[in-house]
Amino acid sequence: MKSLFIRTPIMCLVFVLLASVTTLNVIPVNAEAEGFKIGIVDISGVFEKYEKRKDLDQGLKDLEKGFQDEINTKRKEMIDLDEETQLLDLGSETRSKNEDMLERKNVELEGYAKFAERQLLKRYKTFFEQIYSEVVKMVEEIGEEESYDLIIKKEEPELKSGQISDLQFKIGIRTVLYHSKSVDITASIIEHLNSKYSKEKEKK
Repeated sequence: MKSLFIRTPIMCLVFVLLASVTTLNVIPVNAEAEGFKIGIVDISGVFEKYEKRKDLDQGLKDLEKGFQDEINTKRKEMIDLDEETQLLDLGSETRSKNEDMLERKNVELEGYAKFAERQLLKRYKTFFEQIYSEVVKMVEEIGEEESYDLIIKKEEPELKSGQISDLQFKIGIRTVLYHSKSVDITASIIEHLNSKYSKEKEKK
């Protein structure tokens, strides 16, 4: 019974590898057709070198810092109020008022922290969707202008993983195992995106 549990993930891994090989074998058949033009794009590389992504990323960091500064300020106010309260006589009216205020400030702090987290997640989601859609649109434009028949997304996932399921997933999502440098149009996509973004910034 024990050997079954050992063999099962290995068998799953074999199936994933076979599926990857099968998928890979489909492409060369079409690629041999006369005039068939293929391009490869490293999406991670585009994201890394797209200047607009860098600017938006900095904007998110600034927003996060603003939220964190406000949280630190509110926390400092609570610490100061708590220290002041500890010096007051037990059961005194002033101490009771301070304790009520501390409770309110704590609730406010928790509410603000949750609000900040939601805002950051929302902004990040919007930011990611915007950048990804611009990258895809640029790939489509270049594909049409330069008469590509097929442009494939390149993924080079980090395969070091402690879990066999993670390894299987990372192998499964990898779409390109090999390509010649001549079909890699990543640099062209980055150049077009940055050129377009630079012109947009000049207009502002």
